[in-house]
Amino acid sequence: MSSTPITREQWKLMVVLSLFWGTLFGALGIFFPYYSLYLKEDLGLTGQQVGMAMGVFHLVGLIGQPVWGYIADRTGSRKRVLVILSTGMALGFTAFWFVEKYAMLLLVSAGFAVFYTSLIPQGMALGLGLLYRSNNSHFEWVRAFGSLGFLVTCFGFPYLLDATKPESGDSNMGLLFPCSAAIILLTTVTVLFIPNQQVIRERAAPGAWRRLFADSRFLRFFIYVFLANFMLDGPMFMFGIFVKSVAPDDPVGTLKWLWLIMLVPEIVIIALAGHIRRRIGVRLLMFTGLAAGGVKWVICGFWGDNAAVLHGVMLIHSVYVVGALVAMPLYVNYLIPGELRSTGQGLATMISSSLGGGICSNYVAGLLIDHIGPAAPQVYGGIGALILLCIAPFFVPKVVPGSTD
Repeated sequence: MSSTPITREQWKLMVVLSLFWGTLFGALGIFFPYYSLYLKEDLGLTGQQVGMAMGVFHLVGLIGQPVWGYIADRTGSRKRVLVILSTGMALGFTAFWFVEKYAMLLLVSAGFAVFYTSLIPQGMALGLGLLYRSNNSHFEWVRAFGSLGFLVTCFGFPYLLDATKPESGDSNMGLLFPCSAAIILLTTVTVLFIPNQQVIRERAAPGAWRRLFADSRFLRFFIYVFLANFMLDGPMFMFGIFVKSVAPDDPVGTLKWLWLIMLVPEIVIIALAGHIRRRIGVRLLMFTGLAAGGVKWVICGFWGDNAAVLHGVMLIHSVYVVGALVAMPLYVNYLIPGELRSTGQGLATMISSSLGGGICSNYVAGLLIDHIGPAAPQVYGGIGALILLCIAPFFVPKVVPGSTD
């Protein structure tokens, strides 16, 4: 089947969506790698408290993600929903800057999560609606700019910390919040330039979401993504604490270089993921990501105290990202009707990132850190992912573009 040529209008759309993903992940490139370290070092929280604080995001996401998806599908106002979500994230980042007490942290986290946990799945739904082709998708190229934005800010933020370090020697890690807020406001601006085409203004009929729960294939997929994220997300969220245990003298600098090693190949492989997907299929691409995530965490857990091993194994992180963050939403796009794309992405993210990864995996990872050690989430998560890989084909049905057969 021949590829669909890229028109001039399509090029313009790809530029705007690339800016959307680049700024969104640029904000997360500051927040995500350093937030757990900030909670542990600056606020002095225990591992279990960090796990609970991270879990609040996803506890709220259990409600917010399907609700925002339902609102977007019923109203057809998918672009307006993105504006609200990105603006709410900016306000949430700003509020974090003033938090000093644990109770207030949980409260602000809950408010922030109303917007934060839904922006990516709703961005996926809108972007795939505009870019999707049954025989060709430019989504992977656009999504690669998200990884590029993450790389620039993740690697650059430690230099900002060094340049602004107080003479007293106090930590200035809290700068991650205003910096993230400023960048996410740029995301809001880019949304305004996305053309409001008819394809993203489709409205679902009342009660249409019930069709998803009547589909056994979708339910089986729910089980898979819950288990995959349960195994792999906690070790990722707690990665800063793990790095602190193996590089106590310079955890921020070590994280900076580890993320550089992860992100450079990630940009390349995401850009090429469309070609790979068309050859091996989106289902096998997901399984490959699961395998890469399991191997990465097993090696980190057992041999991560060796600097060469730790840095070297980060090279396979890109394969995990393609399977978990690119192939999964594409698979959902294949599996569900077009008018339910926002609800489907919201539900899939709720089950995977919020329930499986954000709540269950983070809480268990926190317990493992407190009772066994900082490497325990990596060891158990990696082994669990490799066991899941053996039974994954029984949960994930085969799909092809434009069909759910």
